[in-house]
Amino acid sequence: MVDYQDANGHIFLAEDGVVCYNAFLINKQMMSSVNHDDFAHLKMPLVNVLSATSNFDDKNVIQKADIGNAYIGQLLWSGELIKIKAQRLNKEWYDEKEEDFWMEISMLSTLKHKNLASIVGFCDENDEKIIITRRETRGSLSNYLSDPMLLTWVRRLEICVALANALSYIHYDEPRDFSVIHRDICSATVLLNDNWEPKLSDFRLSMTIKASQRHHSFHVDHKVWNRVGYTDPTYLDTRSANHKSDMYSFGIVLFELLCGRKSVSDDQDNKYLAPVAITRYRYEKLNQIIDPGLLKQMDPQSFDIFAKTAYDCLNDELSQRPNIDEIVPRLEKALELARQNRAENNFEHLKIGLDVIKEATENFNDAHCIGSGGFGKVYKADLEHFDSSNSSSIEGVNKCDLPRKRSTVAIKRIHNQEGEEGFISEIETLTTCKHDNIISLLGFCYEGNGAMILVYEHASKGSLESYLGSSDRMTNLNWVQRLNICLDIARGLKYIHNNTNHGKQKMIHRDIKSDNILLGDNWKAKIADFGLSKFHPADQVASTIYTNRIAGTYMYLDPEYEKDGRLNKKSDIYSFGVVLLEILTGSLAYDSVYTKVNDKGIAPIARDHFEKGTIMEIVDHKIKEETDEHVFSLSKGPNKESLDIFLDIAFRCVAETQAQRPTIEVVIQELKKALNSQCRKCNNKP
Repeated sequence: MVDYQDANGHIFLAEDGVVCYNAFLINKQMMSSVNHDDFAHLKMPLVNVLSATSNFDDKNVIQKADIGNAYIGQLLWSGELIKIKAQRLNKEWYDEKEEDFWMEISMLSTLKHKNLASIVGFCDENDEKIIITRRETRGSLSNYLSDPMLLTWVRRLEICVALANALSYIHYDEPRDFSVIHRDICSATVLLNDNWEPKLSDFRLSMTIKASQRHHSFHVDHKVWNRVGYTDPTYLDTRSANHKSDMYSFGIVLFELLCGRKSVSDDQDNKYLAPVAITRYRYEKLNQIIDPGLLKQMDPQSFDIFAKTAYDCLNDELSQRPNIDEIVPRLEKALELARQNRAENNFEHLKIGLDVIKEATENFNDAHCIGSGGFGKVYKADLEHFDSSNSSSIEGVNKCDLPRKRSTVAIKRIHNQEGEEGFISEIETLTTCKHDNIISLLGFCYEGNGAMILVYEHASKGSLESYLGSSDRMTNLNWVQRLNICLDIARGLKYIHNNTNHGKQKMIHRDIKSDNILLGDNWKAKIADFGLSKFHPADQVASTIYTNRIAGTYMYLDPEYEKDGRLNKKSDIYSFGVVLLEILTGSLAYDSVYTKVNDKGIAPIARDHFEKGTIMEIVDHKIKEETDEHVFSLSKGPNKESLDIFLDIAFRCVAETQAQRPTIEVVIQELKKALNSQCRKCNNKP
């Protein structure tokens, strides 16, 4: 081995013709250039941390390690009560490795990705060094490896795809001028949130390198870390690390998820997973070491792709291991196949052949088209489908053997292939939701040629949006009808917020808008389009989900969710409030009369009118005409009391903060009052 030194003082080491940079010196130089004042906004007083952890009470310890114990707690910070994990470092440890403390802070505060741990702050006071991150309440991935019920095959694939995307971000994200080698990937450093989304944590051992040098190897003079069962043997032998070192560790995690066991076990004959998995793979006997409960969930195609990917990551030859950008599409394909297999097996009774749908729609003739959007088109047709009306009460009968019936249906053909996750989500969601105010899924088509089609019950009067977009059609809806539509939507929301039959989970719709409210016979309203829905555990007291991936429709989007990624039931309440305002004004949230004043549309404009006492200026002219007559009937406009009750609850729904908004139960209560008041004044019963 020969040493070289460039004009900048960087040391290089040449071995077998391969240039390796001295990683310790480069990493140390990069860290020394970091100004600790850059993190001043993250620094918090020790007294706050002591309060949050009850003075580091032993009952709050969730992890014991040589570097120091980790504690859970709740911290009130910037007006928000946050569940935290506080890593309290031992003085003996950070006296020697203070740069690791700052590396963790630097990485967590600089790297922003939905599948990376989120830093809350740090404490550097009175010989205490503490790193505070958001607590992911399900803990580490290592706790669930052997549970095929909680971690199903599809869920394991979803976790792997998310982790692969996180690794792609830290390895390759272009806007940054540096790249990151993690060096401690294992199932213990992967945390899971309430939604089973993974968060890669523990960046204290990371190496930062110049983006232009990301394909080089880096010699490590110090801190050669060996996480037994996970660390790349090539790295240990040569003391040279690069991104392929992370690929080895990631491959171990893939095999852990595939086999349903930890990398290191108590079985002395098969103590280490890596050599056992490699041998079994080569002899096509991997199934011998896979948990039986997990194995029966796997389809051959996704299994083959996944197993080959894990095996390739463990290749002895560094150059033969795939880069993360090669792994991501492989895992995405495995997930797509697994989801397709799950849909076909679990919902076989709902499958409708593409040929049947083509015949019903005359090969998707535009004459049958009743709507379109970014997703594709919706067609109206008559076809035969599974009769779900009495199936839920029949025990021990194969649903495929139950009667079918023919009726008029709505056929939603999805063109956007990125919508596959939402497609499967909608199938799974709607098969568990049975309520008069939720649209019924009657069937689907999911074929290898990319066809993604959902078949729903047909709502004879179309979407609420189509009425709001037409003043002539909207005048057909009198005040009592409008109130009943609002109550129908509210009852549907109450059901999905509190009473869904999806295990122990409850739902946030995430895309309540007038286009997703369908009107059937007698103007009964039904909530549709559950492709963006999110679930949270029923037993979770704080039902807020934090996400960097904001989804929904802009004019209806909860401002707090949009700004901070705080998603909960109150986000749906805001969106519903916007729909209430649309029904009140007889116009769409995104009408140019609003957007030319404020790009958020109707909500801020109406809120301003309400506060100034000028709300009647934007109320539907038909309602105003009827109200001004002071003659009230079921076919005319609202009386003052009914209108006042409605206005009050509508504007509480579109409050700017989630805490100010009512629950759906309160909304229903107030809408009933508005309806009762109207009918009482008209000497009629509701």
